[in-house]
Amino acid sequence: MQTPVRMKLTPQAKCSECRTKFAPRRPLQTVCSLDCAIKQARKMAEKKARALAKTERAAIKVRKEKIKKPAKWADECRAIVQKIARLRDRSDGCISCDLPATWGGQWHGSHFRSHGAASAVQFNLWNIHKSCSACNLHKSGNIIEYRPRLIAKIGQEKVDWLMAQNQTVKLTTEYYVRFKKVMGKRLRMLEKRVDSSIN
Repeated sequence: MQTPVRMKLTPQAKCSECRTKFAPRRPLQTVCSLDCAIKQARKMAEKKARALAKTERAAIKVRKEKIKKPAKWADECRAIVQKIARLRDRSDGCISCDLPATWGGQWHGSHFRSHGAASAVQFNLWNIHKSCSACNLHKSGNIIEYRPRLIAKIGQEKVDWLMAQNQTVKLTTEYYVRFKKVMGKRLRMLEKRVDSSIN
């Protein structure tokens, strides 16, 4: 009587591309067909190209920041604090006139003490408040109206302190980098809070 021959079963694997089961013909084979191998190779090449592009963009950003002038750093830092002031004051009208918060025009972050005259307080949030574009651009902040409204908003003591800050400060690139990082994080947190309260 003959002993039945046992057939060796080929283990089944799942194709990493199309997820169908197949019998691998070679060790470490992960795809079932040439088509799936081509698709997988393309995806891997695209992923590698994206990673390389991301690395290159990061390197370009670092190079640009190294040659960035202090005035450019100051502009970027000012833009952040002005946006924070606008978000903080989102339910307020213009600090310099009677326009309500519902006005549909462009809002600015207006400095009470200009950053040219009082560089020591150019990033201080007591010094920056929401203003309509007409007052901020065409009336140089409309300071005559700005001052009494600011006193009513933050108090005489803080306004007196702002008025006393006449020193000129020269800030370093390291200061701007740190300021932008810290205040940028604060801005993102405030934006999230505002978005969640709207939704």
